[in-house]
Amino acid sequence: MLRRSRGVVALLGAMALVAASSSALALPLVRYSVNDLGGGLFKYNLIVDNQGGSEALSGLNVLKGNSVFGLTSGSVINAPVDWLYFAPLPPLIDDLDYFSLDPGADVPIDGVLGGFSFRSTRNPDTLAGDDFAVEGIGGDSASQIDLGVAILVPEPATALLLGSGLLGLALGRGRRRVPAAWPRRRRSG
Repeated sequence: MLRRSRGVVALLGAMALVAASSSALALPLVRYSVNDLGGGLFKYNLIVDNQGGSEALSGLNVLKGNSVFGLTSGSVINAPVDWLYFAPLPPLIDDLDYFSLDPGADVPIDGVLGGFSFRSTRNPDTLAGDDFAVEGIGGDSASQIDLGVAILVPEPATALLLGSGLLGLALGRGRRRVPAAWPRRRRSG
């Protein structure tokens, strides 16, 4: 029982260390999840995470809004409170651009803001490479800040399943014991 407890404590300690180190090295990024609305329609939900940012963010640009996601001025697009957007205007403008109407609504340094979403017929399983490239707009400098590629976050049920599986492996590992010596059978000749 003591070995199992040590294994669980070691596993939990390692998970805490990974979480702490990832937050220490955090950079601004965009996380997203997708809801399958059926009929080939998907709702992309975006969260701007400004952990480790050098300034508040007053804008968010989805760089290939039309060419990758097929967004136009007729698309269903949502923005958080006190934010608006410019939909792509093909063939002139490919980006979906969100912007804050009030500095108080900007995403502060070490802050997180959700409520950005759009509907698209683009299946998330077909996204590749830098298809979902995003950038932020600095609230102080108004400069473009490359946020890289949006990161898919698993739904809570998937994360819970993964965590319970790891815990089960740690607990199960403590139960396996090999006897010191197995009796050997003699071969009869």
